[in-house]
Amino acid sequence: MCGDAFARYGGSTVCVLICLNGQYIVLDAGTGIMNLPEEALAQMTLPLLLTHPHVDHLLGLPMCPYVMRRGARLDIYSKPRGGLSPREQVERLISPPLWPIRTDGFLTELEFHNLPETMQLGAVRVDTMEGNHPGGVSLLRLEAGGKRVVFATDCTISDALRPRLIDFARDCDLLLVDGQYTAEEWPSHSTFGHSTWRTAAELGRVCGAKRLRIVHHDPQHTDAMLAPLDAALQAEEPAFRFAREGETVEL
Repeated sequence: MCGDAFARYGGSTVCVLICLNGQYIVLDAGTGIMNLPEEALAQMTLPLLLTHPHVDHLLGLPMCPYVMRRGARLDIYSKPRGGLSPREQVERLISPPLWPIRTDGFLTELEFHNLPETMQLGAVRVDTMEGNHPGGVSLLRLEAGGKRVVFATDCTISDALRPRLIDFARDCDLLLVDGQYTAEEWPSHSTFGHSTWRTAAELGRVCGAKRLRIVHHDPQHTDAMLAPLDAALQAEEPAFRFAREGETVEL
């Protein structure tokens, strides 16, 4: 969504830029990827980690300025999903007739990789675990220089998953966690693969997150709706907030 009603918390779909120990890493390729800052666009190689291939997490990639930078390389990591390789997942969307060119038509070189359980990207260690979402989703933990960031979007925090997720996110410096729905909305949305913001905040408390941002706002949730929820959360936990578009969090 776009317009004045979404100016603060944002109408872009999910994209997060992480910089740890000088290593830039992009998480998901929603429409927010079209606004990558100059310091990220200046990198000759840039890793992009995809949590899953749903359209809202891929939609910005063909319009991202980085893919039209000659001589640069974008390394795309994703787990095989639905019998499709990472390249096949992306090219289901970025290919005719839905898009006029395939990924090999970009000026930037694209390299596709299977996302392993653990890997090293420069100084950053990346660990993954599976979450609860239709078709599957990768939850990500990035660590470097004594700092830990956990990205847990598009995930239902079920009773069965909660113990593993608490361990995965324990004592993180920043927890980016799906809190798309309110308690009132939950009964009619419980099978959609997301969580309530209250459930997300409780996860942050139990795992000892130093900072928390609620991500993946519902497309119908305006600034006027989210602002009082944000205020209520901050009143309870000053370091916990609803994520805002373009926000920078320093660890």
